Amino acid sequence: LWGYNGQSPGPTIEAVEGDKVRIFVTNRLPENTAVHWHGQLVPNGMDGVGGLTQPHIPPGKTFVYEFILQKSGTFMYHPHSDEMVQMAMGMMGFFVVHPRDPAFRRVDRDFVFLLNAFDIEAGSYVPKVNTMTDFNLWCWNSRVFPGIDPLVVRQGDRVRVRFGNLTMTNHPIHMHGYDFKVSCTDGGWVPEAAAWPEVSVDCAVGQMRAFDFVADRPGDWAIHCHKSHHTMNAMGHSVRT
Repeated sequence: LWGYNGQSPGPTIEAVEGDKVRIFVTNRLPENTAVHWHGQLVPNGMDGVGGLTQPHIPPGKTFVYEFILQKSGTFMYHPHSDEMVQMAMGMMGFFVVHPRDPAFRRVDRDFVFLLNAFDIEAGSYVPKVNTMTDFNLWCWNSRVFPGIDPLVVRQGDRVRVRFGNLTMTNHPIHMHGYDFKVSCTDGGWVPEAAAWPEVSVDCAVGQMRAFDFVADRPGDWAIHCHKSHHTMNAMGHSVRT
């Protein structure tokens, strides 16, 4: 894999609504790259589309992104330069912008994960970068169950689970043992009076979602994509209360 800062997904960037952020991107890949701040409202020159809003970042060079965070919510970052190859190699990450008011929609535990997929032959470590849909590893944070840490919460905690989909298909995410309320979408926070109850929430390609629940049912509860071939390959997780 490639990734950011030597990992896939890249580090989760956390900041506060209204902050000015400055991000240095040094390209150590064997090809050009650029970074798009998916869902963020940024100046055109900071949007990270190589060849359109900025020159591509050549190997060995650094580009500095700087912008003010216009709204809180759940966002992602990924290349917009040779996207299919670079994302197939694991280049993606999360960007969480917290509300300026720390009491707004406050939770005790806040989890994030990216849905991604790879096509890797047995015995190999290098993904096939030309695969369009026939992936054999459906992952959460570039890992498959059971090689994923559980989401550990205490009884009575108010919990938020945020996720984004950078695969090539949609994923209906289902959690056992609970119903929950969808609290945030790509466009922003859902007003509390309008947050709708679910036990599964679909996440289309390029979308982000967040849901909240109160951990009042002890046990080890499964949370997984409800497409059976994804669950078997092995897009699953667990919530330990």
